Amino acid sequence: MTVWKRDSVGSFWNYLSKGCQICHQGAGLVLFITGRCNRGCLYCPISKERSGQDLIFADEKPVKCLEDVIEEARAIGANGTGITGGEPLLEIKRVMKYILALKKEFGLKHHIHLYTGILPNLDAMQKLKMVGLDEIRFHPPARDWFNSKNLREALSFAGSLGIDAGVEIPAIGSAPGIIEAIRSSGAFLNLNELEISETNNQNLKELGFRSNDSGYGIMGSEEIAKAFMIDDLKIHYCPSRFKDAVQLRERLKRRAERVARSIDIITEDGTIIHGIIKGDLKRALTILEGLGVPERMYDTRKNRIDIEPHLLEEISKELKGIGCIISLVERYPLEDGLVVESIPL
Repeated sequence: MTVWKRDSVGSFWNYLSKGCQICHQGAGLVLFITGRCNRGCLYCPISKERSGQDLIFADEKPVKCLEDVIEEARAIGANGTGITGGEPLLEIKRVMKYILALKKEFGLKHHIHLYTGILPNLDAMQKLKMVGLDEIRFHPPARDWFNSKNLREALSFAGSLGIDAGVEIPAIGSAPGIIEAIRSSGAFLNLNELEISETNNQNLKELGFRSNDSGYGIMGSEEIAKAFMIDDLKIHYCPSRFKDAVQLRERLKRRAERVARSIDIITEDGTIIHGIIKGDLKRALTILEGLGVPERMYDTRKNRIDIEPHLLEEISKELKGIGCIISLVERYPLEDGLVVESIPL
């Protein structure tokens, strides 16, 4: 009998593809290759800022050139990359260029998977295999949820070329055609909790869907996913809260380990904490020097001084005595990353 694994955020599975394994470690770069798409699915959660726009992002970072992607992959110690959109294969030459660049920089061991709503022919699949694609996940149009012929062919094309193949869809309803295609090809099935967003909110409400207690997931989506739990299928169910509770946190931790300074404290959530001094920085530096504070304990910036938190608390009286504004901040481990919390001292 199949053993189903579960975790603290509600995921369950009897199979994790290599791409999913890397994602669970927070070691996957998310490469948003374009916001263009020719499908218009009612449940698509893509943001207004990206939807329909020919933009590229590496995780949350806008991309202007190949080096931006390589830098982001280095920053998080990426073991792999997931290419998404929009519809990536509307820009297949771009996809191939980025796969080649990532493989050249990090080697063949850098795993790359691709999400697509297009069922590419053998020629397109051969091109993707040639540049190094390791895994492909199809998001077939609604008509193929009940008729498996086209999907079976696409999964067979991929398998014949040695590309790990699967299907990834939201848990929104039954899909007998997909089950048949998965079973006949030995591919895997990823089910995502139906997710509400700014862009799909009205469509889902009109269809009778309502958000659950987590805020982003849809009530009943997990129960729909459980109906797919058939022992002879390779299945993974991913709830919406996984992205923040596991994926983002683990990715932040990996980044923090690589970019944190000696003055930064890394939290369990992957954010960093340090002190900040603002005001008359020349006089503040004079105080630091007069107290014998080593230069490694602070970092002079354009309009502030970053400093080790415990040290800042120890010398707060002297700094406030010359009118400095001091605080402890918690922020994302990026250059002047988003501030999560700021506590005045």
